[in-house]
Amino acid sequence: MASTLARWVVEKGVDSVNPAMLSADMRNEIMTEAGMILLKEGRFFEAVKAVTMAGNSAKLLEMGDEFVRQTKFEEATLCFIPTKDKARIEKSASECAKLGNMSLAYYAYIASENEEMAAFMKENFCPEL
Repeated sequence: MASTLARWVVEKGVDSVNPAMLSADMRNEIMTEAGMILLKEGRFFEAVKAVTMAGNSAKLLEMGDEFVRQTKFEEATLCFIPTKDKARIEKSASECAKLGNMSLAYYAYIASENEEMAAFMKENFCPEL
């Protein structure tokens, strides 16, 4: 049944689903599975959103670590931000800055609660934010 519901979520779109109507266990299972389907389909942002809605930080960390291994630091950062794992977020924020994605680095530093680096990024690279 979970596979059927996960496929339904993928077809309808993550934003059209209200996961609060499910028990925590069902939400975790269905939304995580939907996220993995979306990831396989190359729908990265929706995949991260689904796994975040599942509340599955362990899967987000796993995904982010795999992206780091592949040197896809921007994708890794988007996986790490919802987990609140400060060390991983800061490392990937630094890599995003090296890649020139200053706005993502800025948001990552905010998420890691590194106010000093966030202020530095905003003042020097992203004054419009």
